[in-house]
Amino acid sequence: MEDLFKGSLPEGEECDLHIYIFPHLNEFLTIDVRELSPIVHLLDTGIVFGEKFYTALEQEFGNVARQGDSFTFSHLINLPLRMEEIIRDLSMSFILEAIGVDPDDEESVPSVVVFVISGGALGLHSDKLIEGVRHLLKNSKEEIPARDWGNVLSRLVEQENSALQSINQSELSEAFSGDFHDYFTLWENRN
Repeated sequence: MEDLFKGSLPEGEECDLHIYIFPHLNEFLTIDVRELSPIVHLLDTGIVFGEKFYTALEQEFGNVARQGDSFTFSHLINLPLRMEEIIRDLSMSFILEAIGVDPDDEESVPSVVVFVISGGALGLHSDKLIEGVRHLLKNSKEEIPARDWGNVLSRLVEQENSALQSINQSELSEAFSGDFHDYFTLWENRN
C-alpha cells in the first residue's frame, strides 16, 4: 500500500483513481478512470470510516506502539510519523474497499492521486478543478453526466469554503477574547 504514496508516474501516464478530499466535510469524491467510461463515487466519511476502520486503526497503532526496541526514546519520538503512515495506509485501504477494489490484490490496486481541496484551491483554482473533473468525465456513460458531477464538486467546494470561513471567524473571535493561544501578540503575558 505504501507504494501508492511514493514517487510519480512515468511521463504521459495518468493516475487511475482521483480522490477529492474536503477536510471539513463528511463527503468526498472519487473518480476511477481505469475503464473507458469513468466511474464516480460520492462517498460519506461516516460510512467509509466506521467502527471497523477505528478498530483496525487502534489495533495497528497498539501493535506499533509496543514494537519498541532497546532505543525506547527513539521509538517514542518516531511514533507520530508511524501513526501518520498507519492512518494514510488504512484510510486508502478503506476507500479502495468502498469503491469495490480489493486493497490486498496488488494487481487490482490502481495508481492514485489525492487532491485535498483547501486553502488556495477553494478560491483561486476551484474553476480549474471543476473543469478538470468535467474533462475527466467527458467520456462517462454514467446516469449522471459530467456537468452534474461538476455541479456536485462545485457544491462541495462552496461548502468547504463556508466551513473554513466559519472556523476562521470562530478562531478570530477567540483570539480577540484571549481564549485562543495559537495567535502570538507582542503584548501578551502568559505568566
